[in-house]
Amino acid sequence: MRWFVALLFIAPGCVGEINSASPGSGTDAGSAQSGNGSDAGASPALELFDIQMLEKASHVSQFTKINTKPSASAIGAFNIDVLVNQDAAEFKQIHPETSGSKVVMPVGTLIVRNVLDAAGKVTKVTLMAKGAAGYDPTLGDWWFGVTDPSGAPLTDATGLQVGRLSACHSCHIPRASDDFLFGVPAADQ
Repeated sequence: MRWFVALLFIAPGCVGEINSASPGSGTDAGSAQSGNGSDAGASPALELFDIQMLEKASHVSQFTKINTKPSASAIGAFNIDVLVNQDAAEFKQIHPETSGSKVVMPVGTLIVRNVLDAAGKVTKVTLMAKGAAGYDPTLGDWWFGVTDPSGAPLTDATGLQVGRLSACHSCHIPRASDDFLFGVPAADQ
């Protein structure tokens, strides 16, 4: 993941290929361009907050691993490893088998889910980051990202898979009393 994010910071001219707005045009974490598929056929765009979260995720080796062994995902037929950069004690109170923890993670929390194949190899990475109040009030101000194992954001029919990803809302809305998170089963921690 480091090489991709480093490329964005070292070679600002390359950002123009990734970001449809030119440098200094006002595109920032407050705009709603990324990950929402608003302009079909438009160039993929990374906002400042997207870039910051992808860079932060590149330091995943410094995060706390929550599960002791790969655990079954609550939202698919695959195993995951879950890592978090903030207070692991709070995050460990959230479990997919129960709800109502009332835990609210602090702004700046970044959760990394390594999606694993049958051999335990990372096939993709899903990210959630707690943004500042107002980032996305419909879902607890959470930012989402989906990358390949190297950290490059993936795309689908709606565009880059970073930002306010409405496709993630339907699974996470029922988890409102757990700050919209699934956590890791208590038995797997």
